[in-house]
Amino acid sequence: MPLFSINFVKKQAVQVAAKNYALITTITILSTSVLSNFAWADIQPRSASLNYSQKSLSNAGNPAAAALIVARKDPHVMTGGSIEIGAGIEYGDLDELFAKIDELSVLFNPPSDGSEVELPPTPTNPIRNYTWDDLFAEYPELADRLDIIKEKAVTTTGLLALIAAEGYGKAEATSEASFVLNEDLFGGTLLFGMAYKGNSKAVGLFEEINLDSGYAKEQLKTIPDFNENDPIQEIDLSGGMTLFYDPANKKIKLSVENDSLLLVKATKIAQFSLSYSRNIIKSDAGDLYWGIKPTFYRVGLTNVGTRIGEVSDTEALFDDIKNTDFIYQNGFDVDLGLVWAADHYQLGVSVNNTFEHTYKFPDFDKGTFTSVRILNQLNQHSAYTMERQLKLEAGIFTDQRHWSLNVELDANPVEDSMRDDYQWFTLTAGYAADSWWLPSARIGLSRNLAGSQLGYINAGVTVMRFINIDVATTIDTVTLDGDEMRRGINLRLGVQFDY
Repeated sequence: MPLFSINFVKKQAVQVAAKNYALITTITILSTSVLSNFAWADIQPRSASLNYSQKSLSNAGNPAAAALIVARKDPHVMTGGSIEIGAGIEYGDLDELFAKIDELSVLFNPPSDGSEVELPPTPTNPIRNYTWDDLFAEYPELADRLDIIKEKAVTTTGLLALIAAEGYGKAEATSEASFVLNEDLFGGTLLFGMAYKGNSKAVGLFEEINLDSGYAKEQLKTIPDFNENDPIQEIDLSGGMTLFYDPANKKIKLSVENDSLLLVKATKIAQFSLSYSRNIIKSDAGDLYWGIKPTFYRVGLTNVGTRIGEVSDTEALFDDIKNTDFIYQNGFDVDLGLVWAADHYQLGVSVNNTFEHTYKFPDFDKGTFTSVRILNQLNQHSAYTMERQLKLEAGIFTDQRHWSLNVELDANPVEDSMRDDYQWFTLTAGYAADSWWLPSARIGLSRNLAGSQLGYINAGVTVMRFINIDVATTIDTVTLDGDEMRRGINLRLGVQFDY
């Protein structure tokens, strides 16, 4: 069964889990440092923080647009270059994420000899020191005892499915810079850009739990045969589920033993590009511009795998990734773009990552894993391909482009290095002022049409013509540690300049 998409609603995920389908959990926290101490993910589209003219000089803009903006010489747009930094955070709709993962760790980790045997809580029985006397009182029939075992299996798989659907958290910091090197190179514009980006994610890979009810019932029948002098009994219930029973105090613990693990991945990517654009058609109806942006990539990848039963502190996993060695690879790709510009509208199309270069994560010891399903899932996470993406854009504006309405659409979803899907739709309205004292302003919305499917409201101002301040926030909220907060927020600060 393929990876659960994080856009599954909770109800769907739990229903699937109740049928004992394979569960593959995605739990993500993005928290790395890169060469410039900035990290970069696709939590919120960078283009949403800029108006149509400004982002044409951005490293994220259409490769064909720089020559158009230079040719226009708009009084409210500086055409020397731009620098931008930012930060953001986004959560799934799941409270106490780390606590839930650690609870699974308790379940997947069998007790050591002589330790107190304890049953993890279930929704119907929140008592941790739950003894067989409690079971006998509530479930007098042996078949009912089997039912509680089956309920525990369903509860466990349901929790895994819930985390698969909603359990993720991401943080990001961004940095990028673009500079116009030449405004008339063979009739076109040469733009230099550079950016640093990095991210990290913990991916839960879970093996299917298949409980043989008939076999488990026969095993449970052996419990009355033990006396209080017997040691802790390890009773196999099938499907990797084991019941630990202490005859001395009649306490029990249900554990799961399989190949389930948390795979922590991290990337560090530096990129340097030269974008060339120029006019190819001039007419009374409008002008056509084309552009090409070759990009050099320096990509560092690493990963660490930890079995669920060996997780003692989930948050510490993200410290472990900092101590691992990155394997660095070089890559090259090309972006292409076209822009048709008329007096009161523009249309654009661009293609990113034309060659779709693939980068390999370092191998780690998989010899201890026997599950074919787990091995296949690990293979799916062993490489990262910068997938090709088609972007469409359009804008309408008044004379001198003071008022504008712009729309952008990713025509197809792509996976990032953490295997998260992104396909952004962005709508932005803006006012661009000519004066130094009157700020320009913009407002809009953006939505990820794939993956998380979260929507953002965007707003920003340009102060003194060269300072850009933008913020984006979700309408949806999440409760974390008892506090209600926005599921996503993004803040960006940039400058644009002439020289």
